[in-house]
Amino acid sequence: MHILVMSRTTLGHSLGGMQKQMMDLCEGFVARGHQVSVITTARKDGVTHEITDGIETHYLAGCKPEHYSRKWNNLARKKIGEIHQKKPINIIHSQSMGANGVVKWANQNSVPIVSTWHGTSLSELSAFFPQASYHPRYWHWLAITPATFIKRHLFMELPVRKASKAITLVSPTLEKHMIRHAKGKVVTIPNGVHIPASIEDRGNQEIIQIISIGRLVKQKGVQHAIHALSRLAGNQREKIHLNIVGDGPYLSNLKKLCQELKLEDCVTFHGRLTGQKLVDMYQKCSIHLMPTTSHEGLPLTILEGMAYGLATIASNIGGIPTAITDRHDGILIPPGNVEDLTNELSELIKNGEYRMNTGSAARKTVEQRYSMQKMVDDTLEVLSRCAEK
Repeated sequence: MHILVMSRTTLGHSLGGMQKQMMDLCEGFVARGHQVSVITTARKDGVTHEITDGIETHYLAGCKPEHYSRKWNNLARKKIGEIHQKKPINIIHSQSMGANGVVKWANQNSVPIVSTWHGTSLSELSAFFPQASYHPRYWHWLAITPATFIKRHLFMELPVRKASKAITLVSPTLEKHMIRHAKGKVVTIPNGVHIPASIEDRGNQEIIQIISIGRLVKQKGVQHAIHALSRLAGNQREKIHLNIVGDGPYLSNLKKLCQELKLEDCVTFHGRLTGQKLVDMYQKCSIHLMPTTSHEGLPLTILEGMAYGLATIASNIGGIPTAITDRHDGILIPPGNVEDLTNELSELIKNGEYRMNTGSAARKTVEQRYSMQKMVDDTLEVLSRCAEK
């Protein structure tokens, strides 16, 4: 089967949960004998084509990196025709609204579309107003942002949903936002992660290592983790170190915040880590903080941290509570609540047994429900079924 994947961003652009989940699926498809081609947006470094681990990726030069646009649609229609001519495409796997520009082409060529959703414009809109600033100065923002979400929902998301033979969701919490063009199509396939054969014994660490990982944008809430550190008692701050892993436009703000709060000695910015360096980081950490305010499907980093036996404190938002049972295999806090984050972090620092038991339960949860093999097999089953119709 020749599977064409369409996405605005891949690991060639930046490190993020959606990107990693997509590429893990592609590697799984190739390992099971399928051909995989990827169409994505331009790269800032000018690379237009690469083949990695059997996956052929086409970066469409001329469109804005990591953004869907009219230019993206035009270039995607041209590229999909070229790919199809060389080797007929059996199915299009659209990451959210990636296939919006090729819906007509797919119909004309009888190529089915399956779309996968990590979030929707409606889910983002539902999270927007509780977090918005209602200061008069921001009135234009309060009007323009919701209007943008609604426009994207009507003219980009709905056409892809309507054209999709099946819709896969990374979390069942997204189902309530699939109110149109989704009846009888929806299948929930949770993200899956690699589960390490063993994890390090962290019981005797002099300094408790903490990780906060993800794309560094304001919505990810890493600033809340930094503020929580600043509120800890001095004797607790001396026992911990926060490792911030990732890159993004909010990096300079976070570094400035650390300087203002005089936390440079207990916070390290590592940038983007992959491969063995990322494994080593997870292995040495005991606590994972993800105080996101973004209404995400199911962040991959949550599952990765759990797989390595980390005690996770995360926001009770999006698909996160479908993976974490509060006070059992993780801790849930209200989004943006620094006081609760500080209190829960303090308790994990003080109580080593509580910390270790929470991490152990988290690892068992991932082993039972979130393996990468299950994610790949379940997705392939949906793609194969739709391709055969």
